[in-house]
Amino acid sequence: MNSVKDKNQLKDATIYVTLEPCSHFGKTPPCASLLVKHQLKNVVIGCVDSNSLVAGKGIEILKNEGINVIVGVLEKECKIHHKRFFTVQEKKRPFIILKWAETKDGFIAPIIRNEQAPVWISNNISKQLVHKYRSEEHAILVGTNTVIADNPKLNVRTWTGNNPIRIVLDKSLRISKQAIVFNNLVKTIVFTEAKNIDKEFKENVFFEVIDFSKNVAEQICETMQKHQIQSVIIEGGTQTLQTFIDANLWDEAKIFVGDSLFVSGVEAPILSAKITSEVKIKNNILKTYIND
Repeated sequence: MNSVKDKNQLKDATIYVTLEPCSHFGKTPPCASLLVKHQLKNVVIGCVDSNSLVAGKGIEILKNEGINVIVGVLEKECKIHHKRFFTVQEKKRPFIILKWAETKDGFIAPIIRNEQAPVWISNNISKQLVHKYRSEEHAILVGTNTVIADNPKLNVRTWTGNNPIRIVLDKSLRISKQAIVFNNLVKTIVFTEAKNIDKEFKENVFFEVIDFSKNVAEQICETMQKHQIQSVIIEGGTQTLQTFIDANLWDEAKIFVGDSLFVSGVEAPILSAKITSEVKIKNNILKTYIND
């Protein structure tokens, strides 16, 4: 609307929005008030905002000012498009994506490693796709063993986009201070049970103390809400992933199945859900699950 030089043209315009125009002051002024100011002729809305501060109030403002309002066009598609927003508003937690790669015989890692580095099961195209996923989510979460075994960067390298906030589970603070996740380049949140936290740790690292004997996944979700994290991709090991699966705190799962065999190793998490899509990526298969 700001790009329209002759604002009088807006009186004959139709605007299409995926989500109901807001009616309150947040990071920006109310969108509904802007539409009223310029007296747009028609407003076509995909879905109603479930935020209690809006929830139909934006639509009411428009109608009271004589603007023609149509609601529910491509509603299902618009709700999918805003799935992260709706999860935060309705479930009071971030949108959670589980991701892992497993061998043809169901292992995510070998027992014995020759070096501190990831053991790749997926191919280069799948790896690039994972970096695309990372660029689309607010945060990335892994467990202690993943950091110790792989020393991962947890950033976006083979795609263009922002690096996600790093979240690490480290109950007893076993991870070395020299680990890449503590390089201070990206905000990093560490969940721990330890009380002897080094006060001189790097400024971009935040420690959150939780009780690991209770529902860990729920506590993590509550704390992520405090940090205003809207979505997270969990790339941790089996134990971390299974924690969220067992708590039924997940929305999507993306599992890359390679064509290699380990015969023995760390078994993949157990997920009882219906596959919604299956795509072949060269010698990999990407299986996607939705938690209904």
